[in-house]
Amino acid sequence: MIKWTVAGVAAGAASALYLAYTYHPILLHGAIHAAIFTSGLIGAYFAKSLTAKKTGYYVAGALPVHLAIHFVIIRDLQFTGVSHLLNFLSLP
Repeated sequence: MIKWTVAGVAAGAASALYLAYTYHPILLHGAIHAAIFTSGLIGAYFAKSLTAKKTGYYVAGALPVHLAIHFVIIRDLQFTGVSHLLNFLSLP
């Protein structure tokens, strides 16, 4: 299952870095961005090897790397209010 996590990390990083280098408020870039993120899952679905466990490992690898690149390199999520949702230190 480590290969699914590594595939997720690679896809998450690739999709966020694609958006970092082609950042425009155009919907097409967002669609390509999402397709790169889910490319491993789409391939596994058509190969008939997709399971819930593999999907979990893939997303667990992809999402942290993907969000880290959004926050650190692109810095676009700070302006949309998402950073306030993720600020757990402000909770009582």
